[in-house]
Amino acid sequence: MPRLRNHPSAASAPYSTPRGTPSGPASESGPDTPHRRDRVLAPTRGSRTALCLWLPTFELRLELVRSPELDRTSVALLSPGDGVRRTIWQVSTRAHEAGVRTGQLVSQAVSLCPSLTLLEPDPAHYDAAVEAMLEALSGLTPIVEPSAERGRVFLGMDGLGRLYGSPDRQVRRVLHTLFRVFPRPLVAATRAGLAPGTFGSWVAAVRARSGRPTIVPDHRLAEFLAPCPVGCLPVEAEMVQRLERLGVPTLGDLIELPEPALVAQFGQDGRDALAWASGRRIDPVRAWHRPRPIRVSLDFPSPAGQIDMLHAALDRLLERGLARPARRGRSIRTVRIEAALESGGSWTTEAVLNEPSSDRTHLGFVLRSRMDLAPPTRAVLSLALEFTRFGAPSTQADLFDRKEDGARNVEGRPLQEGSIPSALRSAVRELKLRLGHSPLYRVVELDPWSRIPERRHALLNFDP
Repeated sequence: MPRLRNHPSAASAPYSTPRGTPSGPASESGPDTPHRRDRVLAPTRGSRTALCLWLPTFELRLELVRSPELDRTSVALLSPGDGVRRTIWQVSTRAHEAGVRTGQLVSQAVSLCPSLTLLEPDPAHYDAAVEAMLEALSGLTPIVEPSAERGRVFLGMDGLGRLYGSPDRQVRRVLHTLFRVFPRPLVAATRAGLAPGTFGSWVAAVRARSGRPTIVPDHRLAEFLAPCPVGCLPVEAEMVQRLERLGVPTLGDLIELPEPALVAQFGQDGRDALAWASGRRIDPVRAWHRPRPIRVSLDFPSPAGQIDMLHAALDRLLERGLARPARRGRSIRTVRIEAALESGGSWTTEAVLNEPSSDRTHLGFVLRSRMDLAPPTRAVLSLALEFTRFGAPSTQADLFDRKEDGARNVEGRPLQEGSIPSALRSAVRELKLRLGHSPLYRVVELDPWSRIPERRHALLNFDP
């Protein structure tokens, strides 16, 4: 029977921070697009020479560091989230040899490998490892760009030759820095690729081997990329499948095709793919701006497993977070919830709002919906709330504020001469001073039953 293991406490991690991959041996096909974690790239020109550090199955390797007795067994990491049909997220080498693959149902994986050990994911532990790695690497170069995938990061290396020497010595200096945060087995398994642009360095890291970095000079970039499969291109999987069906398996075959034909078949993606394959497009490494989130937390006197209790705690955290002085005048764009679970492990979920908001009712509805869709797998010991991204600072009052004297008290009530809010009057007065006239209009109902739409309503100038 498979063994389902919980996690030890996060305090037993091989590193300490305040907070915060292709998933199998057979999934090293190519880069994916960013989608994880709120990071903002600074509007700078960036670094043309890029160093890519990549640790495959980053999350599973962290679990094996915390539980070294599992290193010689078949281990699989379950996908994040709670559902009836759980799937496999990452697998160890022994489990892969037994036939376990990423995306399989747990029942299928267990039938192929009865001795499989299943691990629950611990997102807070993984994010803390990423933050520790970025903090250490920022001491070497000011240009650090995290990827959407944990365990993959790009470093800008322009101008570092005078400090660290040749490219080979620069790479080894970076790898040596990782010993500050990771144990020796993780650093030894890290792959490194140095090349022009993020795409070239990523391909170089995929083709590198542990302890043997791949360094590609500028004049050999096109030659280096030629034998690589088209699956390494950062394009949609459908485009890769079409290229393979057309008999274009490698980037060298792709650059033989005329650009007009690729544009006719794939549009702008075809032009971009040809530029990447030929080495003409060099995407620089952009500097990463570390956001300063607003974080509030709440500890339960006893483990809380009822969803109503978690909802009440969430409302309390929202009230405390919105009252922070650092939040005043700013709306919220991204909210993140973290929970420390009973018997170890963690649970996390994140909500990105379509429009920034600072309304507690709206934020609470969104977060409670996320929590109901994927609730914590076990009882919760503590709950934390983070505001990680914010809207533009603004102190402008609502033109139709119901709390203001003279504002509309009933939703949908038409504006009359005596019920126009003073804030709206002030806004119209400022617009008239700037433009010379009032640019606002009001809709007046004329003949709502008319068959001609233009006769149903009319626009009149609004000048209170």
